[in-house]
Amino acid sequence: MVSKLFFEFMQVSIGQLDCLSRFPAPHEWQKLYNLAKRQAVVGICYHGLTKLFDYGLVAPQELSLDWMAEAEGIKEQNRGGSRKLIKLQEELQTHHLRSSLLTGPGLVRFYDRELQMLRFTKGIDLYVFGYKNQIDLSQWPDMQVRIFTELRAGKSTQRNNRLDKWILQNNDLMYRKAGELTVPSHSMTIIIQLVHLYNLFLEKRLLMRNLMDLFFVLRYARGDSRLFQFSQTSVEGEIQELGLTRFARGIMWLMKEVFNLDPKCLPIEPLEEEGQFLMKHIMGKSLSFKDGCHKLWHYTWHNIA
Repeated sequence: MVSKLFFEFMQVSIGQLDCLSRFPAPHEWQKLYNLAKRQAVVGICYHGLTKLFDYGLVAPQELSLDWMAEAEGIKEQNRGGSRKLIKLQEELQTHHLRSSLLTGPGLVRFYDRELQMLRFTKGIDLYVFGYKNQIDLSQWPDMQVRIFTELRAGKSTQRNNRLDKWILQNNDLMYRKAGELTVPSHSMTIIIQLVHLYNLFLEKRLLMRNLMDLFFVLRYARGDSRLFQFSQTSVEGEIQELGLTRFARGIMWLMKEVFNLDPKCLPIEPLEEEGQFLMKHIMGKSLSFKDGCHKLWHYTWHNIA
């Protein structure tokens, strides 16, 4: 199956696997490229393509050139991005506004150095406390910055009230320095990314690129339980408090099965049934009647405001 080969290919690209289990046929290389583009990991997978050269696994020449051009385009787009964000956060600070970078370059710090410039960034989410349109974002038209003054997890009023309370309770963890950028702490990032993935899933926009972000965030902990703790509870406890346990357990199964993440890096026990359900959505597979009922029960009725 090409899907299995694609997962292996991503694992090679991120350093979780040395080589593919078999040599792809020419038409399969094209399918791998198409999947990588559709899932927004084409730059990262180009790194895997270059690693496979050492094992004699070489894609067709024309496809390799197209792939290289895609990767170089992503690198060019990423150049100077962090510097612009630093200036934006500095300007917000002059207006007495605290900001925290949630996606894009805010997550790149968790990636291996050789992959950082190859991560595709489509939009950048910036959390700003007290933002009242005090600055003009038109001077950063190429950055596609989305400013959030509040974070949401679906449409459940109860869940979102808890999320608001949680952010206020952990306010000091929301603004940490990573170089010159201001970002959430590591444990805070885990929760925020799970919330982000949940929203993307509800909006039918969840991609492997988003899962890969969480993979690197979780692997960064290297199983150190201290990084999964808040002052009064754990990441698992916060997930449960927000009512995201089932979804998060499905995502953890994907972390293990798709990216071969060490189970000791998972803050919550995986759930295969939910992971398989999420996999169908992400890979664009047709859903059964049972899947439709599952989504209706767990992701619609529970999200009515």
